[in-house]
Amino acid sequence: MPTEIKINLDYDLTLEEVNKVQRIFIALLKSGGLFGVKGGKTIIHFDDQARFRKIGLDYTPWVEREFDKYKL
Repeated sequence: MPTEIKINLDYDLTLEEVNKVQRIFIALLKSGGLFGVKGGKTIIHFDDQARFRKIGLDYTPWVEREFDKYKL
């Protein structure tokens, strides 16, 4: 079942801008960049023409901490 999300803005967007926002938002959801990154960051990349090109994820999925050594 599709989910509907409504956002109220204080200014108008063109249809092209609405489509761009929708495309970026879907990419963020599918990549895990919106809800899947903890202790890291999601980077939205645009080219020199301001076109959305990619999502970058920067996080460390595991790191040994001093207290972890004693739990083994």
